[in-house]
Amino acid sequence: MIELYIDNASFAHEIFELLKAFMPDKQVIVVEDKNDVKYSSLTITVDCKDSHIDAKLWDKRNIIDTNIELLEDILAQTDRLLRTRYEKNAAKRCVYGLISRLLEKDLDWGILTGIRPTKIVNELLDERRYTNEDIIKILDREYKLSESKSNLLIDTVSQQRDILAGNSDDMISLYIHIPFCTTRCLYCSFPSDTIARCEDVLDAYIAALLYEWDSVLPKLLNKGFSVQTLYIGGGTPTALPIHNLRQLLKGIDTIAKPNLEEYTVEAGRPDSLTVEKLKLLKEYGVGRISINPQTMNEGTLKTIGRAHTPKDIKLCFEAARRIGFDSINMDVIVGLPGEGLREIENTMRQIFNLSPDNLTVHTLAIKRGSPLRDRLSDFEFAKETLAEEMLNECDKWAQKMGMRPYYLYRQKYILGNLENIGYAKPHKRCLYNIQMMEEKQTIFGFGAGGMSKIFFSSNNRIERVANVKDYRQYIYRVDEMIQRKLNMIDQMVI
Repeated sequence: MIELYIDNASFAHEIFELLKAFMPDKQVIVVEDKNDVKYSSLTITVDCKDSHIDAKLWDKRNIIDTNIELLEDILAQTDRLLRTRYEKNAAKRCVYGLISRLLEKDLDWGILTGIRPTKIVNELLDERRYTNEDIIKILDREYKLSESKSNLLIDTVSQQRDILAGNSDDMISLYIHIPFCTTRCLYCSFPSDTIARCEDVLDAYIAALLYEWDSVLPKLLNKGFSVQTLYIGGGTPTALPIHNLRQLLKGIDTIAKPNLEEYTVEAGRPDSLTVEKLKLLKEYGVGRISINPQTMNEGTLKTIGRAHTPKDIKLCFEAARRIGFDSINMDVIVGLPGEGLREIENTMRQIFNLSPDNLTVHTLAIKRGSPLRDRLSDFEFAKETLAEEMLNECDKWAQKMGMRPYYLYRQKYILGNLENIGYAKPHKRCLYNIQMMEEKQTIFGFGAGGMSKIFFSSNNRIERVANVKDYRQYIYRVDEMIQRKLNMIDQMVI
């Protein structure tokens, strides 16, 4: 067990996450009152002084290491939010130094514990005074990143800059959430349900969603906003029976399409798709879909609760190509139970033969709320070094397909403290993914669990407006969801 006491409570969560990144199997206890520190095990205390931060590592009541960060330059910072950020990073660097020396280990992602590390590089480039070499030095000095992760961030961001530069205050994106799947996967922690368990509410759910859509979208369009991208995700939207899917697509077809650059439906599972559904998507103007195998190893598919085979994936992909879809994404997950290099190599070779336009490589995250979390002892997982080798194997095959990384994000409880990477062939980047991850554009979310993020460019600020996650609650409270959005629209200025 590790005790952590820090006298600035607002820093405690991220330092806790940093310790878990170093030692995922250890229990970390955050002590809120210094008088309650027992020094009965490995203890870290962090004292934030006026001019410096002092971190100490204790073995019982004996100090075994100390680290100090001076704050002179930080104290000169007049922007309160930036000053807080710099102080927090200094505290994290202090703790990083202690644990790194104790374990004789560095983390490739350094002190970074947040979801969106690419935002740091984009912000530095926005200042227009740093070269890539400067940024690598800053990422090393300020965040302790390895050179390989710094180069990955710079390469990824280079694929975003032209899209972000085209943003304007009157341009938005839209997201629609369908919280239903054919089966529930072992690793899934999303607030979704199986179609078989919720057939009684499907009509009511789609009706409520379209009511929210019709109550909000006209006000946005009348105010002068134009829609760049529309993304229907889940869950698995194509798990809907075809009459419900048609009801949804027809209902949202009121959108003004002339300026719509991208229309995506996350089809996901091949067992949810038929030729009839694919033709329906095409009929309503969907240009980009996902067909997500996660793995092409049949035994693993059974283990994780997928009701399809690798052959089903191939047949579904080929049908989508015949119908005319020229932008198809495929997802894989690195580190699924029982898989190693041989299994990921088999998956990637078969995906290479299909030649999708996008490839999203997720590293397994063992999340609270997932069935997997309660059954960890039933499975074997790749160790940290093997997980990284598997991720590198995916990168090798992506490059063989002519793809480059174009968006990247990280998650809590992710295997090996690694990352998720989206790859794309030239001119096939998913605009929505970039906008959603970089948070430089307003995105309105509809349906249960839909999150609206309103971007105020004047002060680089995001305000969030959340829909309730439970789909039954959403149906009954949809008027409340609508009013939240209308109130926010009143505050938006073009």
